[in-house]
Amino acid sequence: MSLFRSSSSYENRQASPVTAAVVFGIIIIIALYFGISGLIGGGKVSLDSAFESGMDKGSIVSGVPPYGAPQANLDYEHGVDSIPIGHEYYYMILSEDQQTILLVRADKHFGENFDSESYKNINGTSIKGKVRMTSKDVTAKFSELTQLDEPELKYIDTTYVSRSIKWFIIAAINLLLIIVLIVNNAVFGRNGRPRGLVGAVTGLVSIAGMLAAGYLLIYNILLN
Repeated sequence: MSLFRSSSSYENRQASPVTAAVVFGIIIIIALYFGISGLIGGGKVSLDSAFESGMDKGSIVSGVPPYGAPQANLDYEHGVDSIPIGHEYYYMILSEDQQTILLVRADKHFGENFDSESYKNINGTSIKGKVRMTSKDVTAKFSELTQLDEPELKYIDTTYVSRSIKWFIIAAINLLLIIVLIVNNAVFGRNGRPRGLVGAVTGLVSIAGMLAAGYLLIYNILLN
């Protein structure tokens, strides 16, 4: 009889909320690190200077590109087990004399700023981005399309701010999950099972938060 009671109590034992809180806390620290470091640049450089003298990794480049591709030169799709997660769009921009090419990562509609025949910047759009290095996969795919033979390609990432914001959202969601744990612990006790309206709300928030944070985490890792 004592063995039966011991087994029953073991099955009903709840996982410690402290462990979950520690995991969420670690994710917060990691997300804040990548979010903040993603915004920090090594110096500001004009786009004209980048065309003339090149650009260093980590610098922030801004300016108005005279010419550019009217559609993405490379649309690289990321996914997990055939489930699409996101796209990277890479465009070539050209200097005023059309002799120097730089690579830009931007959104899906960036190419609409350039004429389909002359490639001129018809909207006068400007860019601002952080200089980064392409991944091995992107370098290989881009080299196949452009017949480039370089081990690494530098590009201006105009999406660097939005990607940092996604890291901050991940941190905020995990902070919310810690708050939910605290509420559950205060209302139902450390080993109490959430129930009633409060339990339903905190349960829904937890599930939605973990799904959203999980998606954003996978997105940022794959499209880094």
